[in-house]
Amino acid sequence: MGMVIHDEETLRMAQELADRKGVSLSDVFAHAVRAERDRMPPRPPPKTREEKLAFMAELQKRSAALPILDPRTPEEMLYEDGLPK
Repeated sequence: MGMVIHDEETLRMAQELADRKGVSLSDVFAHAVRAERDRMPPRPPPKTREEKLAFMAELQKRSAALPILDPRTPEEMLYEDGLPK
């Protein structure tokens, strides 16, 4: 599989590094990608449907406990005499 590097500066630096190390350009990119991947923490497993529902229920519970700052209905906030404000 081929790779095209459009950024001339990146290509120049990679080629310089490859020349200094005596390896191919592909090896330089493979090493850089592998090193970055190894520095990252592992990806957590995807949440189950039940975990997602529990999270949403907790959000609903927390938002329902918030104080009401404006007692008007949404219609009262949006409309004045039947027309948008």
